[in-house]
Amino acid sequence: MAEESKPVDRAPDNYVMRLFERPIQIRSFIMTAILVLLIVYTLYFARFVFIPVVLALIFNLLLGPLVTRLQRWYVPRWASALLILGSFAGVVIYGGYMLMGPAQYWINHAPQAFSSFNQQTSKLQQQIQDMNESTEKIKEAASDMIGEASRQTITVNQEGLRDQIVTNLQWTSGILFMTVILLYFMLCGRGFLLRRLLILTRTGRSRRNAVRIVRHLQSDISRYLLTVTVINTLLGVAAAGVLWVIGLPNPILWGVLVGVFNFAPYAGAAISLAAISLASFATFDTLAHVLAAPAAVFALNVLEGNFITPAIHGRRFEMSALMVFLALFFWGWLWGVAGMLMAVPLLVVIKVTCDHIEELRPVGRFLGN
Repeated sequence: MAEESKPVDRAPDNYVMRLFERPIQIRSFIMTAILVLLIVYTLYFARFVFIPVVLALIFNLLLGPLVTRLQRWYVPRWASALLILGSFAGVVIYGGYMLMGPAQYWINHAPQAFSSFNQQTSKLQQQIQDMNESTEKIKEAASDMIGEASRQTITVNQEGLRDQIVTNLQWTSGILFMTVILLYFMLCGRGFLLRRLLILTRTGRSRRNAVRIVRHLQSDISRYLLTVTVINTLLGVAAAGVLWVIGLPNPILWGVLVGVFNFAPYAGAAISLAAISLASFATFDTLAHVLAAPAAVFALNVLEGNFITPAIHGRRFEMSALMVFLALFFWGWLWGVAGMLMAVPLLVVIKVTCDHIEELRPVGRFLGN
């Protein structure tokens, strides 16, 4: 005997699906949108204040455990913070002084780099024209394109470029000075913010949870920042070694550029690759030799981004590629190069914070891969 089929519940024709369980308050939504716009507006126009604060917070998470360890060895916090910042500032100043000469050399040779790039592309267009001589129509089209390209010239205002670089260096120096001052006080009073947070909690259980969350945050974020710093340093050293073997002048300068800009995934690698390509066009004559330097750096970036970093971090700090692109776009538009370099660390800080707070874990899973 066949089983009787059960009736299937069907929605009425006038049924409307509800995406949200509660009705959306239009007034609340508009006020929230206005608040977000005001925050973005403030972050943009007060970036000279916010950039040092964010940089100091990131470096505080990186260097704070080291200061705490020195304190366990009976070194006062003010002395250990002063020693670490003094050593860091000394390395940066010495490195900047040593790289100033090579950077000035390439700034002066920027017009030559663009001219060499134009000549090499013209030769490539000529080769393409010679290969397509069998068809008259293609030959005429290629001749028109080459004629138009030959009439175009690339000019670089060297004085304007120098003035812009000097202005950017002055602005960067002011940002770094404020960052160092803020970072010193943060390292000296590392437990100040935690104590103020504990004062706001009402019960002993809330205080214990707050201490546990903050300690996990500090441990995870400092581990991530330290690991990324070591990886980028080794990548810069490897790039400098490969470029030295290829014969590109000033390989240390290009290695530093690759390591620093790798803090901004995708976009940083593209910027450093473009700069090395221009330098290679200005240095070498043959096309094969010209392409060797950018190809080697590109291979190192692919190896680091697709194998080394995922193998070290695992799935704990794995980020969604879409979220990384959006973070780079947003912070790069908001704060320029500094925002691009801080975009991924800020995204990781937000993700780790959400992962350690139960109510915000869905946001952490949304930011992850």
